[in-house]
Amino acid sequence: MPFSEALRIWVPLAHAELVSTAHRYHAVTTYKALSEHVQERSGIRTRQLLTNWIGKLLEQVAVVAKDNMEPPLTALCVRQDGTIGEGYAKAPKFVDDIPGDDIEQYAAVHRLLCYRTYAEDLPADGGTPALTQAVVDRRARAAGQEPKSRPTCPQCFMVLPFTGTCDDCG
Repeated sequence: MPFSEALRIWVPLAHAELVSTAHRYHAVTTYKALSEHVQERSGIRTRQLLTNWIGKLLEQVAVVAKDNMEPPLTALCVRQDGTIGEGYAKAPKFVDDIPGDDIEQYAAVHRLLCYRTYAEDLPADGGTPALTQAVVDRRARAAGQEPKSRPTCPQCFMVLPFTGTCDDCG
């Protein structure tokens, strides 16, 4: 199957998964988890390296979100290390803003837009933009501080979201 056809099938699946992620305040997913989701749900697998195709998928999801006047859903998809990556600044968005010097904070603001649109557990005060825990920890270490320890999933050892339920293991 041509890659373009696979993308056509994967885009709605990725879009729906990112909307689902946005239903949980401060939840994010990883490139790897999203790639596995679309491949499993569609039954279409690729042997390409994740880094060679996930950006194309996310770019098309960003276009769909922009066309639908939705918040920038691709802000919810991060690397395994919890970072968004510099490419996020170039993603199509309906919001008209400038990334500034801190791409992680920029994405955190966009994630909050997603949560304010979809989250079922949004705090009464409307919530706050939040960096991923991995980015918070990395910045704390760089500043010479001991990062706060957060509970981890006993199955996959990923840091648990604020809901206390692992997004990957359920």
